[in-house]
Amino acid sequence: MSDKFSILRRLSQKVRPQDFDATDDLASVKKTPQTKVDSSGKKRVVISDDSEVIDRKIPRQSDNGASRFRLRRIAVQRQEGRRRLRWFTVVGLVVAAVIVILLLLTSPILSVRQVDVEGVVYADPQQIAAIVDSIDGEPILTVDLDVAETKLLAIPWVRLARVSMHLPARVAIEVVERTPIAFFRGVDGFNRVIDRDGRVLDVIEGDPTDYITIIGTGPNLSAGQTTEQPLLGAAELINALPSELRVRLLSVTVSPDGEVSLSLTNDVEVIFGRPDDFQVKLVGVVNEIKRQGTNRYAVIDVSSGQPSVR
Repeated sequence: MSDKFSILRRLSQKVRPQDFDATDDLASVKKTPQTKVDSSGKKRVVISDDSEVIDRKIPRQSDNGASRFRLRRIAVQRQEGRRRLRWFTVVGLVVAAVIVILLLLTSPILSVRQVDVEGVVYADPQQIAAIVDSIDGEPILTVDLDVAETKLLAIPWVRLARVSMHLPARVAIEVVERTPIAFFRGVDGFNRVIDRDGRVLDVIEGDPTDYITIIGTGPNLSAGQTTEQPLLGAAELINALPSELRVRLLSVTVSPDGEVSLSLTNDVEVIFGRPDDFQVKLVGVVNEIKRQGTNRYAVIDVSSGQPSVR
């Protein structure tokens, strides 16, 4: 009986879990009979187990590390691929947007097909038409409205100009013209119509009846140029006259030494002297006319700042 236990002990020592390879899934056992002689001279049969490993290729720890490395590399490559795809998508969208914008800028669909002009009465119609022609038919998104405004302001009669764009195909031109208030004769015999700023609006042959006459020879200025003193002062004085004096004004005289005087109805002359201190002198004239009432007088002199009557 002890012999049997010894045989089983040897078998248990031979076949142990650690004897199996970590990479093996199953092991098949070959039983090989062996004959041994014990100390008493008897022969005994001993059966030993030889394990044959069936290779099922279970992943080892080193193989698991390599697999994780490959999976990580694949994940990184996929992430880089997605990043490149996003970058190419953004670039593609930008390029597409630029192409669309360029097509719109040059497309006749968004070209100027209507130009409306408001406020023009005296300005040269040929100059206005030339500006309109430079706008009409141009791409509305790139047409230079500032250049058009600059050209309009260069026209002598134009005081203010505004050019605005109205999609999809309209441009509006709004003009505020200068108001003529007087004219003077130049050395060449032609009359220059001026506004309150002394700007020459037009050069004409005859005497206009709608504007105050400035008596005194002036320089030969072209339309668009501006007069200097004392003609400029005369224009500013006319513009500053209160209504009760404006309705009585017949003409303004400019002397060679630069002094200004007014001719009013009822044969009244107002001597202003130098064209300055308009407000003080005009207040003195108005008060003196009221003070005199129906009295007869021919001259009101305010050149010194204090009105005197004679």
